Amino acid sequence: MQRQVLCKGEIIDLMNSNLKKDLHIHTCFSDGELTPQEVVDRWDMNDYDVISVTDHDGIKGSEKAVKYAEKKNITCLPGVEFDSANGDVKDLHILGYGIDFENPDLISGINEIRQWRDTRNSKLLEVLNDLGYDISEEEVIAGSNGEYIGKPMFALALYNKGYVKKPVDAFSRIFRKHEEIRNLKKKVLSSQEIIEMIHKAGGLAIMAHPIEQRRRGEGFNEFNQRLDILLQKFLDYEIDGLECYHPSASKKQAEMLRKFAEGNGLLVTRGSDFHVDNLNRNFSRYHME
Repeated sequence: MQRQVLCKGEIIDLMNSNLKKDLHIHTCFSDGELTPQEVVDRWDMNDYDVISVTDHDGIKGSEKAVKYAEKKNITCLPGVEFDSANGDVKDLHILGYGIDFENPDLISGINEIRQWRDTRNSKLLEVLNDLGYDISEEEVIAGSNGEYIGKPMFALALYNKGYVKKPVDAFSRIFRKHEEIRNLKKKVLSSQEIIEMIHKAGGLAIMAHPIEQRRRGEGFNEFNQRLDILLQKFLDYEIDGLECYHPSASKKQAEMLRKFAEGNGLLVTRGSDFHVDNLNRNFSRYHME
């Protein structure tokens, strides 16, 4: 049994260690499949030393995982993942580690983000109904535990009603097909505001999967130049690290990110970004929607 309450210095030491780590895992408290307890048990059985549950826009799953891990031979760091925006750059995800679950600024921020999402969800349901997709709020909620309701839950409802062959198909065949849906944008905080909120909660802010910022059809040279500008901005925002090792990054890209991080005194993290086992339900490409 390990002590789970760690100071910032201890968390940094763990991140810098050679221990087996996975610091990016989602549970049923956002758009993942497993419970926090199932995550801890599975990663413990696979000989991981350090993990973090980083559900979208919420900390309930992470709280449960941290508490449950106290009974296991695995360290679970408090974690969360937020979406953000930086100018014309959208969907910039930021991970927070070592956060104080009871911090009022963090709780207030989460509540505000949830209200924005609820407003968007109500409009999305109305638009889907107007387009002829007969789903109800109850059917959407049935795909969640009530903590997080996003487009993945709408996709499950559409699948259950027979509108798509696989839940993930709802994104390409319905959500992206109709302009009325594409125009429904959720409100998010700026990247700088998210980083400041994580810091106020005593946590470390990490830029998640930077390689996912590559746009469709964008050449590597153009992307690398744009990414370098973006990373420089995040240095100004006092980001603490980069998620260099992620399924979206090739070995070469991961090493490029690692060199940038180490050259600028940033932490280097890795994570699987696990959501589900069933590929037909894998929404990881569309998380935070």
